Amino acid sequence: MLFTELMHSIHPHLIKDADVPSFTRNIIQMLCDIPEEDWYTKKDPSSDKSYRDESLRKYHNRGISKKLAKAMLGRLTEDNFIDSIHDPNRSDIVLSGLASDISPFCPDNDVNESNVGEVLFDLFHKSLQFVVNPELENDRKIASATSLSASLKGTFGSGLLDDCKCTCSMPLCGKYLQTINGLNQSVNNYEIIKIDEKSNSKYENLIAVCHDCFQAYTLKHTTKECKALKSVKKLQSDSRISRNTLDEISINKGIALVIENLTKAKPKDFLPLNYDPVNVPEKIDENTNYFLMTEVMQNVIRYYPFIDNTMKTLSKNNTYSDDFVRAQIKESYKKLESKNLVQEQIYQELANGIQRITKQDIRYCYIVVSYFVQSCKVFHAITK
Repeated sequence: MLFTELMHSIHPHLIKDADVPSFTRNIIQMLCDIPEEDWYTKKDPSSDKSYRDESLRKYHNRGISKKLAKAMLGRLTEDNFIDSIHDPNRSDIVLSGLASDISPFCPDNDVNESNVGEVLFDLFHKSLQFVVNPELENDRKIASATSLSASLKGTFGSGLLDDCKCTCSMPLCGKYLQTINGLNQSVNNYEIIKIDEKSNSKYENLIAVCHDCFQAYTLKHTTKECKALKSVKKLQSDSRISRNTLDEISINKGIALVIENLTKAKPKDFLPLNYDPVNVPEKIDENTNYFLMTEVMQNVIRYYPFIDNTMKTLSKNNTYSDDFVRAQIKESYKKLESKNLVQEQIYQELANGIQRITKQDIRYCYIVVSYFVQSCKVFHAITK
């Protein structure tokens, strides 16, 4: 609500030593000429002062009542408010700081120490209208968030789209964030939101979403939804770190020959492993990574002999540097591990890195990574 946002923004600059009830009382008196006894909707017979202080604290933290806002709109004292803000005893430094802190609420206006009183009065006027008509407040929130989103796209847009693979980042939404026009040209169709609206507009707090999720999250979201979006952001950030890390190490394109042979193989070519792949359970804890261990085990049992023979044959024919690729895979793993990524993320990012080189189905890339788990190039043995 704009009223509470304004109160919190200006409190450090105006009467900063006053407690919340005193500060709120002073601001309302500056804004209107309604007697204080008419501000409240009920009386506490046990302690009138105690009740009034509690109501003022509520106005500061949660907004004023619709009844009071409606009454204030008819009794505003603009000249008194502006004169109070520009009191001769108030320094330009205070006015400059006040202008700086309210400028985000009016991005289309140039706020400075000479007009801050007038701009602030207009903002409070709007905030009272929003209380009386909540739909106006919703329009204000959407307009403000849309303006912020537009300003952030130039700096963060392409990176955030890459992070989410052009798909809405909101959990349970899978809308694509680009559309194709009649000329087969891709057109971005997304917005950027701040995950935590109280934090700053840095990469760690920004995420790309579709228009519907943008509007819904902007108007209202729960702490649980915010926490879920932070988890999504962490996964995206970790993936970005992984990509940047793997870019530092080039994996020999000869690995494409291995996967090409894998794609052309027939079922009869896959002779199952004739011994237990003991390295896998020694490296992946079944209790904490059951699905990863199961997938890697199945890949090793079914495909390890074929990939191993393929790599040896290609190396013997001098079409593939076996030792070189193994060293590169091991170095890639060590780099990812140094970023404190969990095993599932390392497994996935190694496969993604191989896919970017080979342009093949990701399933074959996971099979190759599983081979390197068994051949001791990926993951360490679990410390007992």
